[in-house]
Amino acid sequence: MVVPRSSKLITEDQDYCMFTVTMFNKVVEEYKLHCRENKFVVREFVYDEGALAASKNEITKLNMDKKKQFGPLVRWLKVNFSEAFTAWIHVKALRVFVESVLRYGLPVNFQCMLMMPHKKSIRRLRTELNQLYAHLDNSAVSGSGPSDTMDIPGLGLSSSEYFPYVFYTIKIDFVENKK
Repeated sequence: MVVPRSSKLITEDQDYCMFTVTMFNKVVEEYKLHCRENKFVVREFVYDEGALAASKNEITKLNMDKKKQFGPLVRWLKVNFSEAFTAWIHVKALRVFVESVLRYGLPVNFQCMLMMPHKKSIRRLRTELNQLYAHLDNSAVSGSGPSDTMDIPGLGLSSSEYFPYVFYTIKIDFVENKK
């Protein structure tokens, strides 16, 4: 028999939740059997003062180690972030070059630009660029891009993302503000 009002929710996440239940010793096995029938997992908890103190000491030690290592980590990140960001932008530039050569062929005759328009003017910028470069690729303007005729896994093209010019988005907001 479970002690009335003894079940309490300890913690939960998206998939699981953990409860504590107090009961009499003579009904423990029956309770476990009924829980298994309903696909619940029962784990016994034995209170041990020494293990509890050891785990608290371990948590304190780990927090102190974390505080010690935080400063050098931040310094290392400041030094190496610029190199990683530069390499990432170089990869984007290589993608633009390769895509331009694959689309428009040789000799190489194109101009790369990096733009950061305001959110309100993105749609107007896209329509202007589509009109300006419509002569380069008629399939993008008519709406039947290469994703309609062929589907190459990993290419990531869809008709909504295909333009008559080469376009890649660079997201530089690395710290997202979640409200």
